[in-house]
Amino acid sequence: MTSVENRARTALVTGASAGIGRAIAVAFGELGWRVAVGARRIDALGETATRVTDAGGTAFVQPLDVTDPDSVETFAANATDALGPIDVLVNNAGCAWPGDIAAVDPDRLRDMLATNVLGALLPSRAVVARLLAANAPGDVVFISSDAVHNPRPGLVTYGATKAAAEHIARGLAYEVEGTGIRVTTVRVGPTITDFASEWGDPQQFGALVERWQHFGNQRHWGVMDPSDVARAVVLAVTTPPGVHFDTIEVQPVAPRPLD
Repeated sequence: MTSVENRARTALVTGASAGIGRAIAVAFGELGWRVAVGARRIDALGETATRVTDAGGTAFVQPLDVTDPDSVETFAANATDALGPIDVLVNNAGCAWPGDIAAVDPDRLRDMLATNVLGALLPSRAVVARLLAANAPGDVVFISSDAVHNPRPGLVTYGATKAAAEHIARGLAYEVEGTGIRVTTVRVGPTITDFASEWGDPQQFGALVERWQHFGNQRHWGVMDPSDVARAVVLAVTTPPGVHFDTIEVQPVAPRPLD
């Protein structure tokens, strides 16, 4: 009997052009899955697709703006036509702009809210509606941040949007209870990505870290690789039917002191 942990599945990964999203897509490829990879940076998506196919999977590539309902619906429809019904969704797309609440640019506030909140709602709506219509089981994963319970000055808005995404995940789990659709939040600690690549001033991140240390929000300098997060996602979506992970928090181990 084919079970959810070993059969080939069709996954949609948002924000798959780099970092954690790319690592998750490649990990699915290693399982031999069909993977639809979407993001606004189409040039970088090509590299993700190549890595998915090299790993043993099948890739579908198309630009995706998770804040645009038409873009999300078109992507979901085209991915389904190309790969088959989507039964795994990873809401990974996200953005963060630094700045205290009293100083951050309103357009950047709007960008974070749209990408991190609406950008989790719209893909979930598209995929879950299809699963319910087909009376099919599936998995929906929300990539969150430990900033939800560990507020970091200068990134408070980002943490608030991730808290909203976690609320969506919990509420969605109630809405689909008894349908075979599982909902998991993967809460991520410090990870090596291009998280701050668009901030402009490379010293800005260092200044933020100093503030976080002052408040005890940065206890050590341990960091994870995106593949560490991908393993947690794979664990969640391949666990056998009848069990689900509500929340998985992934944190780096503190570096050992030098001798």
